[in-house]
Amino acid sequence: MRSNCVVSVDPGFDRVGVAVLVKENSKEKLLFSTCIVTNRNETKAERLKQIGKEIKKIIKIWQPEYLAIEKLFFNQNTTSVIGVAEARGVILYEASLLDLKVFEYGPQEIKIATTGYGKATKKQVEEMVQKILNIKQIPILDDEVDAIAVGITHLASVKHLERLSTHL
Repeated sequence: MRSNCVVSVDPGFDRVGVAVLVKENSKEKLLFSTCIVTNRNETKAERLKQIGKEIKKIIKIWQPEYLAIEKLFFNQNTTSVIGVAEARGVILYEASLLDLKVFEYGPQEIKIATTGYGKATKKQVEEMVQKILNIKQIPILDDEVDAIAVGITHLASVKHLERLSTHL
């Protein structure tokens, strides 16, 4: 297990953003990011299986201590929310099988952690992700950028959250 390492996820059914970040010398560092894209021509079960298989593979390769995942936001149509909820379930299941500590963050928490403003636009989040990580080119798919932002949020707050949980 790699200390201070997080696999972070922007859950979806068609696309799942995934990133692996670590905090070294008080600085966030992006180790890996990708977007799992499922095949719309396959069954729901096959697509969920693909998501689970890919997440499991990423966890096994990077050996993170944590999984950070974005909470469901219900401002979507119910059909897509159900698919995303099922995908989240598969992701959380795989993380639990591999004994990761799981943390969930809402969209506003992520915006505040990355930009300092809870109503930031996607573009503002993208620009701050680029600045925080000092990367030249941002990933093309916004799901991947969102996963990176989830990881940044987690690394900024994990020590505080762990202290709180030991006092409860």
